[in-house]
Formats: sequence, structure tokens, C-alpha cells
Amino acid sequence: MAARGVRIAEAGASAAKQVPAAMRRRPRQSRAQASSQALQDAFVRVLIERGYARTTIREVVAVAGVGVGTFYEYFGNMHALAALCIHQRVKTLESRGHAVIAQNAGAPRDVRVNALLDQQVGDVLIDAPAWAALFQLERQISSPQAFRQQYLRHVGLWHEALRCPGLAQPPPLAARMVHAMVYGWVSQCLLTLGPGVDAASLRQELGRAVLAYVAQLGLGQGHAGVSHDSGQA
Repeated sequence: MAARGVRIAEAGASAAKQVPAAMRRRPRQSRAQASSQALQDAFVRVLIERGYARTTIREVVAVAGVGVGTFYEYFGNMHALAALCIHQRVKTLESRGHAVIAQNAGAPRDVRVNALLDQQVGDVLIDAPAWAALFQLERQISSPQAFRQQYLRHVGLWHEALRCPGLAQPPPLAARMVHAMVYGWVSQCLLTLGPGVDAASLRQELGRAVLAYVAQLGLGQGHAGVSHDSGQA
């Protein structure tokens, strides 16, 4: 059982090394990287204002301040740019999650879970309009393989947050369940309530649900004697 949980985490780490074939060529020099990033930022900005169906390459390059030729140096079409934007946002969210777990290494399990919840929810809601638009677009753009890779990376994050060396380890599906709760709650709130959703209430209710589930696992804390709050933002 524990070995299966480790395999989930390892699969997530392996998936994190894979890069989607979204770009015609990868920018190497700083100027090229700046142009690529400007196109990604411009795409998200136009997407929020106009929606994907009305977003055009000419409008994106105008907002980015580059030429149409520069766009086609890196991207074959708008779909490729959209896929890369989603991939990069999710990758950054995951990388910041690993940093939070490392910062809280050795802390009680609930402290680690709360810290990761704060980061995962906070990083999305601080840029809620962009994430609301990207969540809406994700199902149209991401291939099943890309979605599974993103899923496994974040399952791996929660596996690390839940495990405590020397204590009973979480069941194989526990990390999947927590990720489903977090991703489902945040994405559905943004999709149905919009980017103006009450962030504090969202975080509070999600914390209650996740911590109640973790408590039902009966795994212990892993580091007694450390006080921590209820998990509110």
C-alpha cells in the first residue's frame, strides 16, 4: 500500500520533467525569452477581456508589442500558446508548493497541510480573473495526457504533505482525494461564482473539509508539542 503511494509521487515527479510540445522552438537568449513571456502575458490579458473564441493572434501580438513573425517563431497557432500558458501556470503552482513543503519539513502533518492549502489556494485567488479564464479553457486545450501529467504532479505534492516518516503513512488514494477536494472546490467556485469569490470563506470551508478528512485517516501528527491554528487564511 505504501509502495503504491510512493509510485504515485514518483510518477508525478517524472511527469514534471516532461515538457508539452507547444513551442516550435524554445527561446534560449534573454531577449527571446522576454518575447515568449510577453506573448504569454498578452494572451492571458486578452483572454480575460475577450474570451478564447474572440482572441486573435494579431491582438495578442499587438498587446505583447512584438510582430506576427515573432509569434510564429515560437508557436504554430493560438492553441499552442494557450497550452503553454496553462502548462507554465500549473508548473509554477506546483514548484511553489514544493518550496512550501520544504519550508515546513518536520512540522506536524496538519501544519504542512494548512501551509500547502494556503499556498495552493492563495496563489490562485490572488490572480483569480486569469485562473477563472484558464480553468474554463483547460478542458478545451489540454490533451488527456497533459491533464494526467498535471494531475499526477499535484497528487505528488499532497502525498508529500500527508506523509510522516516513522508513522503510519496515508492510504494510496488519500493524496488523490485531497487534490480532488482542493482543485474541485477552487476551480468550481471560480467557474460558477466568478473571480470575485470570497477568498477567505473559500479557504475556510476548504480547510475544514480537508482537515476533517485527514483527521479521519487517523495517522497522527508526526511532531507532537507544536501548536498551530485552525487553518483559516
